[in-house]
Amino acid sequence: MNVFGKNERSWRKARKRGVSPIIATILLVAITVVLAAVLYVLITGLTGGGVGSKPIGTAFTVGPNPSPAAAKCPTGDTFAANGCLAGDYTYTLTIESSSVNFGNVLFEVKTGGGAIYSATGSGGFSILNVSGKVAAQIVAPGLALAMPSSGWTVFSATTGACGITGVLCSATSSLTNLYTIIIDMGTANPSGQGYSFTTLGNSGFTGTTGVLTLS
Repeated sequence: MNVFGKNERSWRKARKRGVSPIIATILLVAITVVLAAVLYVLITGLTGGGVGSKPIGTAFTVGPNPSPAAAKCPTGDTFAANGCLAGDYTYTLTIESSSVNFGNVLFEVKTGGGAIYSATGSGGFSILNVSGKVAAQIVAPGLALAMPSSGWTVFSATTGACGITGVLCSATSSLTNLYTIIIDMGTANPSGQGYSFTTLGNSGFTGTTGVLTLS
């Protein structure tokens, strides 16, 4: 009887023993990590994703590779009216698919050696709406530019409507496939020089789109 009582007490004592401090610490750390991950997913889901969380290549495409060689802007064309300056060489790109806003993209033109292209005279990027009006553009000496920047200009509805609604474009305006991109390369003929165009992600997007060769 005494033996049975002793065994029962030993069994009860064993049941009251907790886990070791090392195991307890590991469990606490694991629980904290899991909770932090769940909280991060919830927050990014509510805010549309953190900065750099979406690849731009899956959200924005332009093309096809412009061909034949660059065309000259006709006499009388101006940046404000037609997106290029009279006598300058230009390329026109079509936005094939897009789920981004104006502020989510940066445009670049590079030389065959990988440097940012610098135009002779004035150059820049213009975005034309479905009516052929300039919705937004950036113009400066040389094409060492990115959109958007402090020099990026958006036009009023009387000069260039955003899309077809007549609303002023902003960084949060949708950049849909109703738009086209005009690249003003300046006064020097860029044909056959191996220049290329690419789009970089910005403000919630990361990476680049496929490189387009400017023939």
